[in-house]
Amino acid sequence: MTGPTASTRRAFLFAAGSAALAGCSELAARSDDPEGEIPPTRLPDVPDEGDSEPIVVDDVPVDIERERLAGAAARAEALLGTLPVPLGPADVPNGHVREELLAAAETATDRLDDARSATTRLSAMRSLRRARAEARYAAEGWAFVADGRTEAELRGERRATTREAERFRSDHAYVGDDPVRAAVVHATVEGTVRRVVGARGPSMGAASGALLDVAEWGEHAESGRVSLDDSRYLYDRFAASLPDDATSVAPTLEVAAESLTEDLRDRQESLPPEPTASNGDPVDRLRRRLRRDAESHARNAPDGRPASTVVDATAALTAFLAHDRLLARIDEGERLRAESGSDVSERRSAALESIRTALENSSSPELARKPLASAARLVTYGDDELARYRRSVRSARLDSPIRRYVTATLRARSVPAACERVLEALEG
Repeated sequence: MTGPTASTRRAFLFAAGSAALAGCSELAARSDDPEGEIPPTRLPDVPDEGDSEPIVVDDVPVDIERERLAGAAARAEALLGTLPVPLGPADVPNGHVREELLAAAETATDRLDDARSATTRLSAMRSLRRARAEARYAAEGWAFVADGRTEAELRGERRATTREAERFRSDHAYVGDDPVRAAVVHATVEGTVRRVVGARGPSMGAASGALLDVAEWGEHAESGRVSLDDSRYLYDRFAASLPDDATSVAPTLEVAAESLTEDLRDRQESLPPEPTASNGDPVDRLRRRLRRDAESHARNAPDGRPASTVVDATAALTAFLAHDRLLARIDEGERLRAESGSDVSERRSAALESIRTALENSSSPELARKPLASAARLVTYGDDELARYRRSVRSARLDSPIRRYVTATLRARSVPAACERVLEALEG
């Protein structure tokens, strides 16, 4: 974040709080406003927007080597090193084009920083994947100027990668010695390779220009290559970790996938209708969102990818169970609108505690981590919204972060039961 520290919300809260204690701030005289406004000093202190890290992030049970990550970082840095520094009007006269290249280089640098501070090596790998793609965009844009790079060269590179990915997918063997661990690893590989094979070329506007077209295809080519290479690496590292007597877990995954898909369809058919009220009540909005989320998970269950079906079923069951939990809370008189800053703090604390507890108490942390990472991101998004408020805010404007915190809580508390159902399906 740029700018002086005093511009951050955290600094603002400290200054306002100090003034309030001194009795010389208008904020000191205001508690939660009777007209529904809440001062920022009464809201929970959260990281500044974009600075927070989810308390749980996705991971994969594979030992990703530091050397692998270092190599990916070196590739991104080498690509960035091909650009002249500074990149000025004499190099790229078109201001818009120059800004696009510089923005990509900046994003690549940011993703490199994210990788260095990542809490899991999988998240570091994913940040480096993005860093390489952005760096390639900038590098190929400059290569168009310096070396006459053509779009056709990069299209050919991407086509070759796609063909490799198709062969890799057709040869995919579902080896493993534990169905849960195997499902998580194979689902990660399935999903990444599917995106490589199914990705369309970059969509470029008519006025984008030849240089940016080349840059876009450079990013597309690099993204496909690093995604395929990462998938192969994870698959090979996982296979190498297995005992010599490891066999195929495909039959186990396929039977479990069929059972879970049928379960999700039954749950979808049993969903109660959406609330018909349209008065903007936050409880009704949340109920509608959770219901649609559950329906979407059931409708989009993977077809032909047994590991992904099993792993995604954990998130799908979590969505259905979260919807059920909300209905029970509605029966108990649930109200989402904050009436005070403490209401917001309590909802946020409940979400964080629920996520931590679910991960600690789940019978299968490897299955639990992905849906809990999704819940943790909701808390981060809610925090980002709160971080924008520098002045008193109407309580109705807090409906969105409150909804995110409550949704995170409902999901997190539903994860252990969802994992149990998936384990039951895997055990036959």
